[in-house]
Amino acid sequence: MAKRPGKCIAVFAKHGSSHKQASWRTVVDLLIAHGYTVLVCDDILTARTRNKAEAQAVGYSFASLDTILKKAHKAVIIGGDGTFLGNARKLAKADIPLIGVNQGRLGFLTDIRLDDIDPTLISTLKGEYTSEDRYFLQGQIMRDGVTVADQIALNDVVISRGIVGGMVELRVEVNGTFMYDLRADGLIIATATGSTAYALSADGPILHPSTGGILIVPVAPHALTNRPIVLPQNCSIDVTVIGGKQTGVHFDMQINDRAVVGDHIRIVVNPKPIQLLHPNRYDYFAMLRQKLHWSASLTEVGHRPRGLRDSGHAK
Repeated sequence: MAKRPGKCIAVFAKHGSSHKQASWRTVVDLLIAHGYTVLVCDDILTARTRNKAEAQAVGYSFASLDTILKKAHKAVIIGGDGTFLGNARKLAKADIPLIGVNQGRLGFLTDIRLDDIDPTLISTLKGEYTSEDRYFLQGQIMRDGVTVADQIALNDVVISRGIVGGMVELRVEVNGTFMYDLRADGLIIATATGSTAYALSADGPILHPSTGGILIVPVAPHALTNRPIVLPQNCSIDVTVIGGKQTGVHFDMQINDRAVVGDHIRIVVNPKPIQLLHPNRYDYFAMLRQKLHWSASLTEVGHRPRGLRDSGHAK
């Protein structure tokens, strides 16, 4: 089939994936068969597999992230939510829509099943999709007036106690106004996207992606009256470390920095969203029903064969 002009698709998979691995090769072969130019991000390669993988590439090319940012029109990310989060951060500055193919467990962000890429992935690439903007958090750690870390997170920024035990002590301000002093195992600042991640396990509410708010959830607070709160998207959150040992600051639980007493952590919503493309039949509530076992009887939870009910969101 002739190449589709202007249709360059970038493919991302988990680092260390074999060049023979069926999952991403199946996606690549399908894209090639439909006439797309395919660039596979070379981040999946290890030093040991690089030369052999590049030599065996037929019909596609391995490319650096810089090349992909310049040439790709859409990106297909294959894996679980962790793989999606990591690659979404890499593509945050580009205007490249993202499509997730689920090879993980839950798959809140990767909503096309691997066994349904033909025809769902192709029809999505051809324009049969629902578009959705998701926003990143921008987090800065400042020490003595100097920025020592500056990262983004699609799910959440988590400030937590160190491995030596004890609680972390934090002062929280919103738009410069004092909110509270907190003693807890940690504090989660999450986007609507991240409301179904760590924040959910800490009894935070689920935010529909269109709400665009910021969620603050204490983790095992010493004062049981410290409750989750949803704030407007345009506010700034300032957290000062006032006590605790080896305090960690985690971005999507993938990038980890240390904070010391006196450090100041400022968190805002990055104004540039990233675009997610869902298949036309995607249904957010069907996704929640399936992933969280809503409407299921107690005997069904954990025993339902995959795909038999409420799988329409992934087709």
